[in-house]
Amino acid sequence: MKTKISVYQMFAAMILHPLGSTILFFLTPEAKQDAWIAMLVYIPAGILLQLIYTTLYYQYPDDTIVTYLPKIFGRFIGYILSIVYITYFAYLAARVLRDFAELSLIAIMPETPLIVASAMFMSAIAYTVFTGLENLARAAQIALPISIFVFITEYALLFVTPGVVKFDNLKPVLENGIIHVIKAGWLLITFPFGETVTFAMIYPSVNEPSKVRKAAFMAIIFEGILLTVNTIIYIASLGINFATTALFPLLETLRLIKVGFIERLDILLVVIMALGGLFKISIFMYASMLGTAQLIKLKDPKYLALPFGIGIIIFSILIAKNYPQHIQLGLEWTPVYIHIPIQIIIPVSALIVHFIKKWISLSK
Repeated sequence: MKTKISVYQMFAAMILHPLGSTILFFLTPEAKQDAWIAMLVYIPAGILLQLIYTTLYYQYPDDTIVTYLPKIFGRFIGYILSIVYITYFAYLAARVLRDFAELSLIAIMPETPLIVASAMFMSAIAYTVFTGLENLARAAQIALPISIFVFITEYALLFVTPGVVKFDNLKPVLENGIIHVIKAGWLLITFPFGETVTFAMIYPSVNEPSKVRKAAFMAIIFEGILLTVNTIIYIASLGINFATTALFPLLETLRLIKVGFIERLDILLVVIMALGGLFKISIFMYASMLGTAQLIKLKDPKYLALPFGIGIIIFSILIAKNYPQHIQLGLEWTPVYIHIPIQIIIPVSALIVHFIKKWISLSK
């Protein structure tokens, strides 16, 4: 029986997926105190990407990006591109696994070897992916309202902690003009918004195809607003200098909470964020496994969970010598040389080639 998930489950998964790691970092530090404006400015770009991805989906409603690329570009080029996407999803899974393994070492288990922390995360991820997309989607459906409630509670406690939230830190607004903000924030197109190309592997599993585009647009808007609020909180609480230099500004922000006997809630949030990270890695890993299964004609991708899990653990450790190098690669090198071709150039080219071939076919 074909895997099916609801539109709301897809919507919840699309919100939780980027939040799983994006919320840990201060994005667009070059925009300084106007970083929250950059986030709002690039929400339409995220919607435009979804327009491209969903247009391709509606042209090939029974195919994932791995199976429709050979139909568009021909078997030779198409299969090479399909392998590129499979590798890309596995690479992103390894990156996020490294993020959360390092976070757990810094916040909870400083004496634990990196490989042990990674293996602990991956054991849960591999089991989750083995159970299938439907269980993953149901988990997203439950986790979204819980996650929102937790963040609202944490930030409310920040506001009632005396002297923590200082909105004067957001000034001056647009000191260098809106053009500077646009230039400083252009990588937001790729991270976080462009990572939703992963859902080109999941759209065919939604039980109401006609609502996929609307749900995708709403998810991007909701995500953009959440990240905007999060960025404002970072700047107002930490100040722009500390917010842009801290390894995990979210962790540093929540360490400021002191309301009566309530303090050190950062540990609780690390656990919540770890669950979000597990979800994000699971989506990337599932997409890579599903693409591989489709390429080699394997009936059920779940049997790939163990080898993919081991491979992603190894890759996550080899990906960088240390965590600062990992962050530098992820925020400077990866967006330009990996994200842009895979998230933008290939899908746009696929859409153009498809419509050219369709036009030629109709003209004949």
